[in-house]
Amino acid sequence: MKHKKIIIYLLSATLAFTLASLGIPETVTAAEQPVITAAVAKANPLTGIKKLEKAKVNAVILGDSIAVSQGVSNPLKNGWTKELKTSLFKKYSNNIVWDNKASSGTTIDYCLQRATEIKSTTDAVFICVGRNDRNIYTPKQFSKKYAQLIRVIKRKAPDADIFCIVEPPMVSEDESLFLGIRTAIMEVSDKTESHLLDLWSIFPREQITLDGLLSDGLHPNTRGYKLISNYMYKRLVWVINAA
Repeated sequence: MKHKKIIIYLLSATLAFTLASLGIPETVTAAEQPVITAAVAKANPLTGIKKLEKAKVNAVILGDSIAVSQGVSNPLKNGWTKELKTSLFKKYSNNIVWDNKASSGTTIDYCLQRATEIKSTTDAVFICVGRNDRNIYTPKQFSKKYAQLIRVIKRKAPDADIFCIVEPPMVSEDESLFLGIRTAIMEVSDKTESHLLDLWSIFPREQITLDGLLSDGLHPNTRGYKLISNYMYKRLVWVINAA
């Protein structure tokens, strides 16, 4: 009996060592419930945008024409950044201060260049790009560049919250080309523990209805950008409350 106990002890110790060396969490029993003793990786808490509850937030925008609200007569008045800033101020009595580094017609490469200008004191970064890249890069190529962009942002502003925006659909027969880009953004956002803002999902698929929210088949009109700002407001408030 004594020898059996020794053998069982040695087998248990060997198993525990093997699990640890392979990085497999060891399960023990406590109160008749399995408890994972190994540390579990969790998403980074979003704290930069939460500062709105007590102070202003400095936010950078990287992107293309959607990021600069092209499609409305006066982006400074009716663009999504203005609408979002106004609604957040009404909620928290503090401003989100935009540093919009976006430009119409640009791609992920332009964002990579402008990302190097981000200050370490930045609280949040919004990435709004991909629509123009669909005709230049494969989803796999875009994914690599998008992941690289997030690495640059994290290096320049380690404490900034990162929001990955999937741009709205467009009235076009080649919309299928963008679906791969959308998937790439969603996957990279998840892997890098960034926060996803999927604008594509809130717009209608039916082409005639969709066209009523667009100014030229691609860029949202005033109604379209209002839809965007409302969605982003609700998501940001949710993030702040959950942080």
